[in-house]
Amino acid sequence: MNRPLEEIRMRAGRLSVVNDELREECVAIARESSAQRSFKDAIVACRKYGIGGMEAIGVAKATRWLAVIRRDYGDEKFNQAVRTLAAATPTS
Repeated sequence: MNRPLEEIRMRAGRLSVVNDELREECVAIARESSAQRSFKDAIVACRKYGIGGMEAIGVAKATRWLAVIRRDYGDEKFNQAVRTLAAATPTS
């Protein structure tokens, strides 16, 4: 059974507060990988940016949820979620 889209988008929302480069890498991971693989690859990506521990796990979970959107709801909803993440990014 699928989780409601809004719940999954909320869970993926953690990506809106990471730096642009990491967010773009996580989006690319979620676009190309399974949900499980997305989690693992996002942990590796976090390490490249010096992020570890619970913060890396939070980013990896958000990346996995983004991959779940693509898997369960398709590319259109995935792309909408990605646009929402980019729009929610705080400006420096």
